[in-house]
Amino acid sequence: MYNADKFKASRATPLQARGKERVRVILIAALGLFRERGIEESTTNDIAARAGIPIGSLYRYYPNKDAIIEVLTNLYVDDLGDIFADIASHPLLPYLSWSELLFMMIDSWVQYSRMNGSFAFLFAEKANPRLRALNDPAWQRLAKSFGAALIKRCPELTERQLAACLQLAVAASELGINDRYEKAVGSNLHYEATEAIAGYLRDICSHHSHNA
Repeated sequence: MYNADKFKASRATPLQARGKERVRVILIAALGLFRERGIEESTTNDIAARAGIPIGSLYRYYPNKDAIIEVLTNLYVDDLGDIFADIASHPLLPYLSWSELLFMMIDSWVQYSRMNGSFAFLFAEKANPRLRALNDPAWQRLAKSFGAALIKRCPELTERQLAACLQLAVAASELGINDRYEKAVGSNLHYEATEAIAGYLRDICSHHSHNA
């Protein structure tokens, strides 16, 4: 989230540096409020106040809070997709163990979220039918980019198996992103969850190889 051009608006597209900076400030303010208060408890007035801008300036770029959530989700998914694509194209990919590959992917996921402000609020989308429907295209893109690296290692993986791996990876990343797990049981719990996914893939892909 270091490139100002990555920060998108839903209405007017900012062309000048000042407009791009205003969009960035709005999204950063929203991200902080969603993390602190939750999605439902944060309003567009709250976001404008945190950003230090008039509410009319916020509405110039975003018609409502859902539009801000959608843009943040797309930014998150696009950045993760770039990370997964880099891993999938790594020349050493064929030589990595499943543990090494999954650790690279999920730990990169966790570190991105930690560095750019906790995106833990996005996990709330799964429990909100409106937001889940709104952002389903973004999550489908994430599923495709995540699965691409796995398929490159094991082309026989089915859509069902890829879906299971993604959902397990989402859970593993939350263990690394959500501070309450660290306070309760210690840091880096996502390492253990990642190894569980690697074990699942080792079992599936060794079975495919045996049948071949």
